[in-house]
Amino acid sequence: MSGERTGSASEVTQREFAIGQRLFGRYTLVDILGQGGMGVVWLARDEELDRDVALKFLPQPLVHDGALLNDLKRETRRSLELTHKNIVRIYDFEHDERMACISMEYVDGQTLSNLRGEKEQKVFEPSELAPLTAQLCEALDYAHNYARVIHRDLKPANLMVNRRGELKVSDFGIARSLSDTVSRLTAEQGRSGTLVYMSPQQLEGKRGTHLDDIYSLGATLYDLLTSKPPFYSGNIDRQIHERVPPSMTERRKDLNIE
Repeated sequence: MSGERTGSASEVTQREFAIGQRLFGRYTLVDILGQGGMGVVWLARDEELDRDVALKFLPQPLVHDGALLNDLKRETRRSLELTHKNIVRIYDFEHDERMACISMEYVDGQTLSNLRGEKEQKVFEPSELAPLTAQLCEALDYAHNYARVIHRDLKPANLMVNRRGELKVSDFGIARSLSDTVSRLTAEQGRSGTLVYMSPQQLEGKRGTHLDDIYSLGATLYDLLTSKPPFYSGNIDRQIHERVPPSMTERRKDLNIE
């Protein structure tokens, strides 16, 4: 849904489909929303329930990965319990012998990553970010303390803002399996999350907790306010473990944060 394009693995999936095509007997493809390491994302019309949805497809090489499909089925079922207004709803997991996708709420808007990229200085002002941060914290509080679900991959590309200014967290509850998808395609050893936003505990491969999301929240806000995450070059793994992040004022003097 982010519209960010990385890698070519998902191109296999993109070439199979066409606007107007009916899939799984109920979804009519409308337009491509974007693609990334996970795969291509289509806007579709759910003809059974008469609503727009986003279909996030697995890259073709992984359609027959039984272990991954089982993980996604399990996480999708768990994610159905997440009904907060600031969390993108997960509707269903669909698959057959040719394709597999997750059906989810369609958000008519952009990611914070894309919105930040449109700004002249490539940063948000604190006043702009404050109401969005409040909504994000409400979503995390609900997920952690009520639904008992952690995200594992919070980052600007997973935070969307719709046309009404409402923040929506995407991939909640399914981020671990989606990260595994990218890891398998890039031959990286799977650690759930995106390196520059990950806590030291995640980097060590420890069992995920809500505190990992809190760390990622901080790294995300740091990035959005200063244009870069705390550590973004060199041996990021080692720096996160051994160094105190530079103050935001070092990166952006006008913030005047002690």
